[in-house]
Order: sequence, then structure tokens, then C-alpha cells
Amino acid sequence: MRRLFICSALGLGLIPQLPAAVALPFSAVVLAAPISRQPAQGWGTGLSAAYFSNGSLAGAPALKRQDAVIDFRWGKGAPAPGLPADNFSARWEGLIRASATGRYRFVATTTDEVRLWVNGRMLLDTWNGNKAGGQDDGGISLAAGEKATIKLEYNHAAGTAGLRLQWIAPGQGPQVVPMENLYPLGSPTTPDPEGPPPAALADVQPAAPAVATKAPKAAPAAKAVPVAAAPAPTPAPAKSPVRPTEEVVPSGDLSGLYTIVARSTGKPLAIDQGRPATLSEQLAMANAPAAPAPQWRLEPSGGGLYRLVVPGNNKVLEVLGSSTSNGAALSLWTYYSGYNQQWKVEPTDDGYFKLISKNGRNKAVTDKDTLDGGIQQWRYSGKENQQWKLVPAKAAEEPVLAGANTARKVGDNSMSVYPNPSNGVMQMAYSLEESKPLGWVLYNQNGVAVRVSDYRKQPAGSHHQTLNFTGLPAGDYYLSLTVGAANTRQLVSIRRPSADVPEVGATSPK
Repeated sequence: MRRLFICSALGLGLIPQLPAAVALPFSAVVLAAPISRQPAQGWGTGLSAAYFSNGSLAGAPALKRQDAVIDFRWGKGAPAPGLPADNFSARWEGLIRASATGRYRFVATTTDEVRLWVNGRMLLDTWNGNKAGGQDDGGISLAAGEKATIKLEYNHAAGTAGLRLQWIAPGQGPQVVPMENLYPLGSPTTPDPEGPPPAALADVQPAAPAVATKAPKAAPAAKAVPVAAAPAPTPAPAKSPVRPTEEVVPSGDLSGLYTIVARSTGKPLAIDQGRPATLSEQLAMANAPAAPAPQWRLEPSGGGLYRLVVPGNNKVLEVLGSSTSNGAALSLWTYYSGYNQQWKVEPTDDGYFKLISKNGRNKAVTDKDTLDGGIQQWRYSGKENQQWKLVPAKAAEEPVLAGANTARKVGDNSMSVYPNPSNGVMQMAYSLEESKPLGWVLYNQNGVAVRVSDYRKQPAGSHHQTLNFTGLPAGDYYLSLTVGAANTRQLVSIRRPSADVPEVGATSPK
């Protein structure tokens, strides 16, 4: 029988009593006296934070910074200048380090909506009225020194705002997750070096919000220990927490386009479903230029899982026949939300990942020789042919629609949409003077976001992207393009059935 645990929000200064929707899972609570022992010292400096001027995490962040801990009491004020007091959202990402081996429970104290993933597993979810809990009811097993991915999303509609993220480590009571155990995006997943962090790390302070944000009480004491105990800095420390190479390993939300390369052979992940090549075709292919490596788009499918999509169609990587057996072949098929089409993408070491099927019992994508059956699933055992590198890829340029170059251009980035009106298939063009992050959002007439793109960096030059909105009702919409901090909006109309499918074949823009 579960024990009833009631948490008051008075400590946050939010309201006298928390509603039932707060993410406080009953099984996430240990009714024991807190132990005074503090977690082992880490090298963490906090999480990467992105704040949005809307409640759906859409478009470009209005503010990016690093937050030492998640313990905020905004009240009825804004989190920072330039952000609204109501209808805003935030996302924190990076790594979290376990201080001891055991099961960790997480508690998010707030009157608003939250979602929490640790190591790719959803632990808390009160988004859109969901129950206060996740697929593991707030708990996950971690090993001492292990760094797992963490992502926390928050949405505030109106009223009093605030959020506190606590964990219940083995043998301890609830406490705010310490800064020393949190690492920003891009941090190495390797264990921290022995000893206290250098003073340069210990002195790191987050960008403090200008409005009603309180620092956690434990933070000053935690930071004072390494500063006092740190030896005099040396010109070249023996160990460094930074990966020695310039390579950037994806972390946090892994959504994006990649070439997935096997650690054992260096060959890209490829699933061949065509008929066997004839002798003449084999000779032709032997003399032809090398084909580009296959690309895969990682798209969230919910619960911290991903689907691996073949760009340009709706085929995804799946376990053939929903088999749970070792040696089962992998295939491509239209996505239908099957367990055999969803994957955990979890870091291993040295920048590699394992791809675990939701359908099997810890079965991983395994690179086998063609004579041994090709790409298969096998129980994960840590072998190099079960570890994969995610190499970010650039999408292939699409053909320019005939007439697109003469379409009306608006905004600083020469945004144009053609044809407009359309039957739902249109092409958006824009230009960048320098490399910048960008994304787009399609709003209906009520101001609701009905389609949202990824937000990622694009190189300088002219770009064009074909957008397929044929699944939306006919009507007028607003397509909003966000480049850096600049926003350009254009009215687009979907008409049926009079609009023709646009032709392809114009020359590419200069």
C-alpha cells in the first residue's frame, strides 16, 4: 500500500496548497529522516537553459543561459527581462551525474506543467493534463560516477510561477539536485577526474534572472568547499574534464539528421531492401562514384524514445515481424507506432550510442557481416558492433520549384513562399548572410501552432525547403520564420482542389 505524501508549496512561495496535478509521484518519496552526508564532489556547473516567449517551446528561444540548479520562485514576475510573466516555457538540458549507485527518485514541485527525461527515459509528465508521474514513476537506477542525459521541460500559463527539481539519492532525503552533479550541453560523458574541480569551475556563476529568482540555500556552501580546498592553479593541469578532441557529441534532445556509423567497421547504417543486383549492375556500381552515406532522421516518438526515419518518405527502421529473438533482421516499413519501430538512443562511452528496441528485452542494433545476415538485433553486451556514432548530416538540397525565384520576398532574410495559394505543397526560400540557427512555425488563424520545425544552425547562402501541409484543412495560415532573434511572418493559403501540384525543374538560386 502506498504511503500518502503531501508536499506544501509554501517553501517555494507559490500557493498555500499544491493541486493534484503537481508532479509528485507517491512512489518517488522516501519517508525517512534526511542523512547529513553530502554527495561526492563533482565538476558540474549547471544545465543549459532555453526560455521561450510562448507556452509550447516553439520557435527561437528568447533567452539562452546556464542555470546552476532548478530552484526558482518567479511568483507573478517574469523569469528575466524580455520574457512575459505569463505564457512562457523553458527547457533545461545536459548531463546529470550520480553520486552513489542505486535507485534515484525525482520530484518536481510546481503548479504548472512539467516533463522530465533522464537517460532517455521519461520519469515525470504532467503535460496537457497528464497524471502526475511517468513510465517509471519518477525513479531510475544509476551507477556512481555515471553521467546520464537529462531534459526538463516547463510550461507556465498564468498566475504564480515557480519550479524546484529535487532528487532522492540512495540513503538520503529529498534535496535540490546540486549544481556539482549537473553539466551543460556539450560536456564530456567520461567520469570526472579525481579530486576537487579547479577554482575556475568552482567559481562559475549562472546568469541570474533580474526578477524574483532566489538562489538555492545549499549552493553557497557547496561552492565554498572546492574554492577553499583547491590548490594553487597550475599552468597545465594533468587532467581536464574537456574531451581532448574538437568533436562535438550530440546530447540532450537528439532530434536531427545523422549518418549513423558502426564503431566496429566505420561503415554507415544501411538497410538494403531491393532485389539482388545483376552482374552487369554490380560491374556498373563498381565503376561508379561512391554513393553518399545513408542518412537517418531521429524524431521523438514519446516517452524518451525515437523513430529512425528515412529522409524523403515515411519509412522507419523496424525489427522485422516484431520479433524479440536474437538474430532477428531489421527492415524498413511505414511508421504505425509499433514497439518494434521505436528505439532508445542511449550514450555508451567515447561519444558512441546504443540503439535499443522498445520491442525486445535489451536488444540492440548490431552490425553483422552480410554473410552473417547483415544488420540484426542482439542482446546488448557492449561489443563494438553494437555501438554507433551519430554524425550530424546536412540535408540534401531539394529541386527548386518552377517560378519560386520570382515569388515575392519579405523580411531581412528574403523569405518567399511559392506557390501561394497552394494545394498544401509549397516551397519556402530564404537567404543567410552568415551561419545562424533558424526554424519555422505554422500558425492557424487562432494563433495555435499546427506545425513546428526543428531549430538548428544553417550555413550562409541561399536555401529552399519544400513544405507539405496537405494534411491540414483548407484555409489561411501564418508561416513564421525565425532566424536568430529575427522573425518574419507571411500569410499562406491552402486551397483545394483547384491548386495544381507545382512543377520542379527551375534552376537553383544563386
